[in-house]
Amino acid sequence: MTTMINREVKRVSASDVARLAGVSRTTVSFVLNNSPGKKISERTRQRVLQAAKELGYQPNEHARDLARIRHYSIGVFVCHSQSLFSDAYIPKVIEGVAQTLNRYRHRLILQPLKIDQFNYLDIAESDELNGVIFINIHDNDNGFPELLDRGFPFVVIGTINDSRIVQVDIDNLNSAKEAVQYLISLGHRKIGMISHASTLFYAARARIEGYKEALREAGYSVDERLIKKGDFSEESGYGAMAELLEENSDITAIFAGNDVIAYGAIKAIRDRGMKIPDDISIVGFDDDYLSRYLNPPLSTITLPAAGLGSEAARLLLKLISGESIINKRILLPTHFSIRETCRRI
Repeated sequence: MTTMINREVKRVSASDVARLAGVSRTTVSFVLNNSPGKKISERTRQRVLQAAKELGYQPNEHARDLARIRHYSIGVFVCHSQSLFSDAYIPKVIEGVAQTLNRYRHRLILQPLKIDQFNYLDIAESDELNGVIFINIHDNDNGFPELLDRGFPFVVIGTINDSRIVQVDIDNLNSAKEAVQYLISLGHRKIGMISHASTLFYAARARIEGYKEALREAGYSVDERLIKKGDFSEESGYGAMAELLEENSDITAIFAGNDVIAYGAIKAIRDRGMKIPDDISIVGFDDDYLSRYLNPPLSTITLPAAGLGSEAARLLLKLISGESIINKRILLPTHFSIRETCRRI
């Protein structure tokens, strides 16, 4: 009597070929599907073909059909995922990404990450992503070199000191400077600042520098004791504001690094029996959903959150299709929405 033993044979995937060849899964797709118009060197092409031969790769016909109609899986990686649930800026960015991807029937996969989680390539390959958009990157990110070495398509929403990386951002420094200049124009001299994050994050550093430049250009000295640091949360805004009021009874205005920080600061001011803007003026940054509906409505820097997401998605799709991007750093404009939380003194 013969006993039949069923053994499950794992299908070799394009990701397996990519790992062996040391290239991105997108590059493997281009080579194996003979995609026209792609700038792939003959050396790379041969490396991919050799890896496919060694592994015995058999193309998945369904996957090939999807490739022909160009439906991609796009990851949105949110570093420091706590802010995903507290900062209305991020959902607006994701909405912008989704609007662009939906137009072409591409799939969006949201991936919240811990602040010290950098295995980007492993996650991208395990989810079989064609490209990734990053939000909330910071200076200690060390997962990007691996992506660059592999030729994996990705775009950063924010600023990072690497000219090889495609980046979409706003002018954080000058936008912050404009907000503080407005407070100075109203006669305020003792202006505190609460940053929205630690200085590991470029945007936080740039907004602090914009605050300082506005003061210096007006002829005022910068008092470091008037600068407190938040961590993306209302609670940190509340605590920082309470410290500022305890240490500086004569402070007349606050520049909050984002609107979430401003919400916490506003509560701290009111809990001390003070009024806005009668006792203290406050300006935020981002223009979250609630800011125009506060009482009084918050004066804030309005940034194009959805536009950042849409532009990042557009650029990523170009990278995936093999197009070259000459201008790798794009800045979108902001504007200052003056409402009712500031007064002249």
